[in-house]
Amino acid sequence: MSKPISLVIFDCDGVLVDSEHLANTLFASICRDLGFPISDEEAMEHFPGNRFSTCVQYVEAKNGRSMPPEILPLFRQQCTEVFAARLLPIDGMAEVLNRIKRPKVVASNGPKDKMVENLITCKLIHYFQPDHIFSAYDINKWKPEPDLFLAAADYMGIAPEECLVIEDSTPGVQAAIAAGMHVVGFTHSMKNKKLFPLGVPLIHQPHELYMHLG
Repeated sequence: MSKPISLVIFDCDGVLVDSEHLANTLFASICRDLGFPISDEEAMEHFPGNRFSTCVQYVEAKNGRSMPPEILPLFRQQCTEVFAARLLPIDGMAEVLNRIKRPKVVASNGPKDKMVENLITCKLIHYFQPDHIFSAYDINKWKPEPDLFLAAADYMGIAPEECLVIEDSTPGVQAAIAAGMHVVGFTHSMKNKKLFPLGVPLIHQPHELYMHLG
């Protein structure tokens, strides 16, 4: 008999906050402005769930030249402005967070300060203790490596096999599997078909998460 779920680990972008389309199309727009052609559709196909440097490497390989170093601060600045004006929570996620009374944390490839800003903007920050927000930047290990999830579980004092991860990206799902954790893929009403071949349970709406909590 499997152990009960004792810790729920949420990805942030695309799971708690509806940021993936905003961030990736903004990045594509900045790339085009700098003379590195890439379409919004291509950005959404390749970038969700990946670290920023991986996205830059993709654009550089596609264009056969290096991007200017100011791409990161420019992207961060514009993201802050766009998110402050337009970022929303994933529809239905606040109710789910309110109903889940067992321990829960956030673990994301993004910088912690940006996660906190986005959770504040979306009025979700109060569902998580300040030390229950984990960033790959703090340990210099990014999904699909399992280290971030394992670090979060270790900090919480909970075994990996008692953790449930909610992810909407291929790297995130791969990281959870590698960590030996339960994982549920969030398909955004079946729009995210990249998760279908990964062989993990899928949910299409946030409230469907309840059936996986055991």
